[in-house]
Amino acid sequence: MDSARRVALFGGTFDPVHEGHLSIARAARESLELDQVVFIPCRQSPHKMDHPLASDDQRIDMLSLALSHEAWALISEMEMHLPPPSYSWVTAEAMSEIYPDSRLFWIVGSDQWSVIQTWARPEYLADLVEFIVLGRGDEMQPQPGFRSHFLQEEHPASAGEIRSSARNSLPGQWLHPDVEAYIRRHRLYGCRS
Repeated sequence: MDSARRVALFGGTFDPVHEGHLSIARAARESLELDQVVFIPCRQSPHKMDHPLASDDQRIDMLSLALSHEAWALISEMEMHLPPPSYSWVTAEAMSEIYPDSRLFWIVGSDQWSVIQTWARPEYLADLVEFIVLGRGDEMQPQPGFRSHFLQEEHPASAGEIRSSARNSLPGQWLHPDVEAYIRRHRLYGCRS
């Protein structure tokens, strides 16, 4: 094992952050002996047409609540201060300056891995980071020129399902209790109480 600090970057809208996100981060941390996982909420993904429903501040608040007892987890608001859309290569470049002597990883799902060649400046991004690819039982293939590590981590949580069901009933088993309370208190996603 190399002695360089091992830091994983985990980007997403986190609208809201849920137990699936935490499960992915924990699995990556354990499997690759990561020192730190940096959660990076983006303002607008270039791969998604819809904008987050919760505000930037609300998504940061929910991440802070969910990660409050995870000493290995940090939140970076860097992408919140950049003009949208959020490009991974810009973030990775900035993080390589923040963590100059570290080995950087980027956590992605198998859905994004399968289209990684369509991302902005994919070859440059591949020079900056190694990829941790999380699958949900699907077969994942190496991409030429990309350093990658494949993990299987299944969790039924879905931010889209949480948002769409919030009006009637929040799936509490998918949410950190403090995040669930925050959603109720702020009546996010149409939640009535």
